[in-house]
Amino acid sequence: MPSLETINSDIVSLGSDVHVDTSTPDIFFFRGAERRMPFATMVTRDTEFDSLSRLDGDRAFRLNVALDRDTFGALFPDHTSRSALAAADFDYAARDELLPHPVYGRMHWVCAVSPENVYSECRVLLRKAYELAHR
Repeated sequence: MPSLETINSDIVSLGSDVHVDTSTPDIFFFRGAERRMPFATMVTRDTEFDSLSRLDGDRAFRLNVALDRDTFGALFPDHTSRSALAAADFDYAARDELLPHPVYGRMHWVCAVSPENVYSECRVLLRKAYELAHR
């Protein structure tokens, strides 16, 4: 499994305009100095607002990636509406699976908890997210 440091390095290598915010235990990646909206995050802990991935306890982390409607729809064609996402029965704690984000899926975010086999796909999606953040 790629480490947090490896994924961090891979994201930073996407471009010289990637800014990293490490002011919390979680890591936020922005394109451009204005830091309006991250294009990717790495969450390292459960919070009172988001504990569905059960990150506490086994050193797990969740890679989150912001996509556009079309890319998200190609990945999850049966879950493009808010109601479909709400009715879905995803195991958001599953390791090494690409899933809609448990909270921000409705905003076209995807995630993978402790990605390993899906990391190559995550890298493609990170590149796409980086490119989309330029718009």
